[in-house]
Amino acid sequence: MKKILKFGLVLVLVLTAMNVQAAEVDFALNVKKGQGKMVTFVLDKMDNIELSIYDANKVLIYSEKVKSKESINRTYDLNSLPEGTYFLEAESELKIATYKIAVIGETATLEEAAVSVVYKPVFVNDKGLVSLSVFNFEKKAVTIKIYNEDEVELFSETTSEEYVGRFFDIKMLPNDKFTFVVSYANNTMIKTISAVE
Repeated sequence: MKKILKFGLVLVLVLTAMNVQAAEVDFALNVKKGQGKMVTFVLDKMDNIELSIYDANKVLIYSEKVKSKESINRTYDLNSLPEGTYFLEAESELKIATYKIAVIGETATLEEAAVSVVYKPVFVNDKGLVSLSVFNFEKKAVTIKIYNEDEVELFSETTSEEYVGRFFDIKMLPNDKFTFVVSYANNTMIKTISAVE
């Protein structure tokens, strides 16, 4: 009974941490009217974010890291790009949102609706008791793997649950550091966690 209460308390703490983190880190992209091959947008409700532009083959064309407590305006001049489809990727601590940019003739258009939004896994480490939470709204396959310092696989699971919540007790294992690899929606997130934190 005590273990159930302890896990219940940890789950409440995890969900509270996730809600606080989502409120602080989440962002919104608002597209402004562009002129020619210029695209302009505003990022609201963000703190640290990485902006990247990729071509249709996922080749990186441009990247920048932005730190701001307030909304920011960005205008990108795409005159040097040939006609085609490009993608603006906005990555925060919580999510990766991808937006389509169409360059046709002398015009570039940034779509306001995201092509995809992938929420990153949330880890909470309480002295070696690690909780992992993944929001998998599209119910795609989520693969979780854990490796020790010697790169030996200790755990592997694939699931398609909409909400993936797992607890791992790593404090009794012989190694001090463990690498968690979470893959889903064509993204792989890697986090190294110490059992002694």
